[in-house]
Amino acid sequence: MSDTQTHPMKRFLLWLSGAPAESSPATSAVSTANQTAAPPSARTSTPEPAPAEAAAAAAPTVATPVEAAEATEHDVQIDALAASAAETPNDATGYGVVVIAADVSAGTPYWRVVLVHHLTPDENHANHHLFLDALDEQGGRIAGARGRVTWEGGEQVITIDKPANEPGTNFPMWKWQVCTVEMLDLPSDRVTGLHTGHPDEPPGMGNTLFHHSFLVHFQRAIKDAQPGPGPQQPPGSVISGTVSGAAGRVLLLTLEGEIVARQTLDATGAYRFEGLAAGGYVLAVEGTGVHSDIVAVDGNTATTVVLVVPASPGTGEKFIDRYFLFGAPSSARTAVYLDLARSYLLSHQPTFGFRADDAMHAQRVVLMGAVEDIPQTIEDALRQAGCQVQRISGTPQQIQDGLRQLDTGEHQIFLPMTPMDAGHGQ
Repeated sequence: MSDTQTHPMKRFLLWLSGAPAESSPATSAVSTANQTAAPPSARTSTPEPAPAEAAAAAAPTVATPVEAAEATEHDVQIDALAASAAETPNDATGYGVVVIAADVSAGTPYWRVVLVHHLTPDENHANHHLFLDALDEQGGRIAGARGRVTWEGGEQVITIDKPANEPGTNFPMWKWQVCTVEMLDLPSDRVTGLHTGHPDEPPGMGNTLFHHSFLVHFQRAIKDAQPGPGPQQPPGSVISGTVSGAAGRVLLLTLEGEIVARQTLDATGAYRFEGLAAGGYVLAVEGTGVHSDIVAVDGNTATTVVLVVPASPGTGEKFIDRYFLFGAPSSARTAVYLDLARSYLLSHQPTFGFRADDAMHAQRVVLMGAVEDIPQTIEDALRQAGCQVQRISGTPQQIQDGLRQLDTGEHQIFLPMTPMDAGHGQ
């Protein structure tokens, strides 16, 4: 099909997206120049991006997920982009992208947007993604930080988990989807109006209709903190202590009803939250209803708080006899363990699953996996909850032998932690 034959369909798609109609080849250079010179009020209701040459001059380059051969070049681009964030916090306003500030009082820790960038055609490589990063007070990446992308009718939590030479994480945006992104676990600015329904941009095919991408950086900060020379230091209050009877549960730290930090409790129950600004905080053990009174700190002092999670109501007896706990259902190793245990599960029909919280209601828990599948902290938490715990792992033959021994009444089974060989999907 010739280029002339494809133009009607392309013009129809552009019209659906609210973009201006595509010019003919003979007039494209003139129309591009006019759009560049015209003020925003003279354009159509959907903001049209500037030509790639102008965008590249106005905004620094940015790294995107590319082939390994390009990794070094993109490392340099990421560094250059981060260094210029203060000068160009949002170069995507022409694409309808808006930053909404978090409604928090002075002195409150929160997530601040420090960069919004629309990728140029040369940077984008025909992607249609939201690339996200989360930075600490000194500008370093916070691995494990979580963001939330919302759109009409849905939402998804994404985690900063990529290698250092890539943006922290990414979210593919599909046709017609208009997204808002914010960070979790602290109050957060929001970036809204992110979508891919923008017209083609010369040169090449890096940015075409439904193939546009954005980079957003959030940084952990203190609201209205006055920067001084050198790296900015966080406030110094500390809240620490212990929580009894809550091994494996999550302890939340809240400020004015907002979750500002969280820690997973181990068998000791010890916790520590530091670097806290002045304010009235409340500690809450997730899923139990147990919480502290308001803990007032001044930004400098340390406070100790001890909490106790009472035993389950009634006699405290477990209502599950034996529970088989497997690792993460998405793991290939878990699939191997399930396959090896299939005959036993079908013939005995015990309770089994993937959640440690469910396993805590069992008198006996069989951990089906090595420590890399089910961490030692979970085993410790189950023992703390009064469960008899045993672990079956090793080679496929050892796993099968361990399952057969369960029928003899010998409930304490200790097998060598020999990894499964590569032939069984490790």
